[in-house]
Amino acid sequence: MSKKKKTNNNRTSNPYFVDKLASIPPHVKIGFLKFWLAGASFFLTFNGLPYMFDFLDRIVILFLVLILGIEYISNMIIIWMHTDQIDTKKYLPHEVNRKSFLSFIATAGYLAIMILAIHFTLELWVSIGLPTIGDIMSEQTADPFSFALLFLLYDYIWYTTRGFIKNKTKKV
Repeated sequence: MSKKKKTNNNRTSNPYFVDKLASIPPHVKIGFLKFWLAGASFFLTFNGLPYMFDFLDRIVILFLVLILGIEYISNMIIIWMHTDQIDTKKYLPHEVNRKSFLSFIATAGYLAIMILAIHFTLELWVSIGLPTIGDIMSEQTADPFSFALLFLLYDYIWYTTRGFIKNKTKKV
């Protein structure tokens, strides 16, 4: 007698299920991608630039690096992950046509709101006297981990609100 298990041949095979990463839900992969992109951009602009750049210069360079990263890395990967079974397009910051210049402008508006919200949140956090992750690790208030975590929080609020408004306008 054979101890092989009978396989159910009625199931359709998933050609993309070739490794362990395929079993990770898309929202976790997208969240990690956005966390990594925000943290790496912050690290490169605040720790990688020479000291002759002041804070405003670094914020502008961070803004430009994040526009390029979100537009050409994050959004493209989110679009590539979209299938008929898994809707990942809801994690995009906007629904403007990706091949137009308006997409670049919409991403810039999205990031302007995000960076301002993160800046004011960190300013409030530090003014209250609470430590950031950078304070705990290296006595530096501005750090990539705090920035990336706040970026994830505000991005979650952004696409949740966008989906809520989209559903409400669809019902009307």
